[in-house]
Amino acid sequence: METEWRAPSLPLSDKDLAMWESAEEQIDANRCGGLVVRVVDVHGRPLRGVPVRYEQKRHAFRFGVHYPYDPVAYDLFQQAGINAATLWLGWEHVEPERGLFNWGYLERVWRPDELHRRGLEITAHALHWYKPRWRVLPAYLYEVPATRLPLLVYEHIGEIARHWGDKIDLYELVNEPFWVDAAAIPMALGDMIRVCQAAALAVRDAVADARLMVNFAEVSRTGTYGVRPCDFLEALDDAGVPYDLIGLQALENAYTVEDPPTFFRAKTLSGMILSLRQYASLGKPLDVSALAVPSLPPSRRPPAHFKLRYGVWDQALQAAYLDVAYTLFFAQPEVEGITWWCPVDGRLALVPGGGLLNEDLAPKPAYYALRQWILRHTTQGQAYTDDEGRAVIRGYSGEYELQVGAGPEGRRTVERIEPRLVADATVVLSGST
Repeated sequence: METEWRAPSLPLSDKDLAMWESAEEQIDANRCGGLVVRVVDVHGRPLRGVPVRYEQKRHAFRFGVHYPYDPVAYDLFQQAGINAATLWLGWEHVEPERGLFNWGYLERVWRPDELHRRGLEITAHALHWYKPRWRVLPAYLYEVPATRLPLLVYEHIGEIARHWGDKIDLYELVNEPFWVDAAAIPMALGDMIRVCQAAALAVRDAVADARLMVNFAEVSRTGTYGVRPCDFLEALDDAGVPYDLIGLQALENAYTVEDPPTFFRAKTLSGMILSLRQYASLGKPLDVSALAVPSLPPSRRPPAHFKLRYGVWDQALQAAYLDVAYTLFFAQPEVEGITWWCPVDGRLALVPGGGLLNEDLAPKPAYYALRQWILRHTTQGQAYTDDEGRAVIRGYSGEYELQVGAGPEGRRTVERIEPRLVADATVVLSGST
């Protein structure tokens, strides 16, 4: 039997609890909108008492995962309400040798065609990322002076955008610029600005309406950056480099599967929200680009600075954390999406037991918590038109399917609800219903 996640099961701090208590009210205010459906006959006369059934088919908000293509896993993800997927496109995996693109491998493992066919919104991750490990950078890049990088970046990313431009919706302009753990190729601020300008030009030359994101790790510990993220974003603005979205990884309170593990910063959820709000002040939408916590204890004793703020991680605690985290992040109006990172346990995991599914793809409590959470924040129902032929619908922003009237004279239509707005639609029925 699934647990009902309708109240916080975490030992919340006072600030956490204060945010939790106001979260649903903020969600209603920031994520919902209205639709007035006007039903008339062929002469324009309003029809009273017509049933209007409505069902939300797609959220405007991105509920994403990052995992190679597996049809069984993605069936489960979409049954839970996932509508987005992130591709891993590390440079060495895409172009291991200069001019040699590994399309066969990428299309076999990540299957962007299948993800697109499923209707998932796709993000291209790690297009250029200067991490020294994880087979991110091909050997030839280490021999290139920073002054030549912009041209290589333009050619490399442009090839990706031309190859998959009809499938990818969001491109990372750069991943973790100036982070201490992603500085394999030394660059001054001006060098990185020029590289990002080249990346933006490459994408927009191929796909004029593509969206661009700058992605950061450890957003609540800016001391780990050679150039603070907010300062870097301001420098991009000053240089006129376009970007649409700020990606913020939220891996606080987790640790990695490595031996010895890397321990991310321990922080309350309310503290994480306050960090996000600092970035929101820059005026760009935000994306929680990586969220995950373990369901297993660490393999080594944590360092003294790492506090288990919510208890020792197990599957139940992981699920409870997910429920509260999604609620608090969703309540922030600037946040446009959340991606659960490495949603299947096993060899591709980042944090121990961090998946929504076990290695054999059996759902874990966290999977059911997410499925219930998205279902609670998805709208469906039925209304009837009043004397003036109006039926008023209020729901979460996104795409809706409406069935207006019944029987052969009824009509089916697709409409959108936008947050904080009221739209209207007129439906003409040919006879009485």
